[in-house]
Amino acid sequence: MIKAFAASLSVALALAACASPVERTSSGEIPASRIYIKSMTQQDAGLSQVEFNRAGGILNNEMLELAINDVVLAQITGGEHLSIWLKPGQYDFSVKPVHTLSSPSATSQDRQTVEVRQGGSYKIQISTDLHGLKMNLVKQ
Repeated sequence: MIKAFAASLSVALALAACASPVERTSSGEIPASRIYIKSMTQQDAGLSQVEFNRAGGILNNEMLELAINDVVLAQITGGEHLSIWLKPGQYDFSVKPVHTLSSPSATSQDRQTVEVRQGGSYKIQISTDLHGLKMNLVKQ
């Protein structure tokens, strides 16, 4: 019994050592290393701003994939934010947990469709509550 406990403790410690700490910035912006479409973070004439804010707190510590039209844009965790710049048009934004060895195969996901207009500014709040992931357009 003690040997089995020691063996399982050793395995748990070995797996924990493989996990790397989450890189953060002092400003709360998502670090460049977790932004996969960096060109969208560049402001340019004729583009409208879409800002994503992830709530902090105990239910919002899980790393999420933030996607635009089903293409992963970045990974976001609690207390972080990201601004992107888009041409006018309709965009589908979604968030879902990053798949890891410890995450369940069936994961929750939420979507928000936004009609981006010329010169507009949009804010989307991302949070997790007891019912799952939520994306809410809070300003347009």
